[in-house]
Amino acid sequence: MKTDGKMSYKDYIFPINPSVLKISHGRKIAKHDVPNGCDTVNDMGASYRIISGEGEFCGKNCIDDFLSLKAVMDRGGGGMLYIPSQKPVYAMFEELELIAGDIEGVIRYKFKFTESFEKHCEERFLYCYGSRHDCLWDISHKYGIHIDILAELNPHIKRPDMPIYPWERVKLC
Repeated sequence: MKTDGKMSYKDYIFPINPSVLKISHGRKIAKHDVPNGCDTVNDMGASYRIISGEGEFCGKNCIDDFLSLKAVMDRGGGGMLYIPSQKPVYAMFEELELIAGDIEGVIRYKFKFTESFEKHCEERFLYCYGSRHDCLWDISHKYGIHIDILAELNPHIKRPDMPIYPWERVKLC
């Protein structure tokens, strides 16, 4: 199963990309009230991004698709969020809302992810190194990245079930 052009989070690949996608950028601003009306405002730097949107699951298994996505959210913790035409984001799955139930094989939903600076996908997190007993499947589970994405990023690793040498670098994003 290929993930080309599909949104994914941890090991979940959205069967249909969301129809509405909103990425909110912000800055942290500190406001200080000073006596005699000389208030000050300070720019404290970039804030985390909010990735939200709406989508639909269609077909006779649409409720199963929704419940699978809910199970990913229920596991908690952060993971890599892949959005088509965007850089990957390490994020927390914050909200999932069922908007409309199974009406003629369609379920509408809303979601919200919050970027986490805990493991931001910068240069220090672009790669990891194998250990004596790790294989690509283990790294997929450890970092919450779908195995198909890891395999595509690491064509030099021919089989995902074979041990990775400790000096071998594995690309994560």
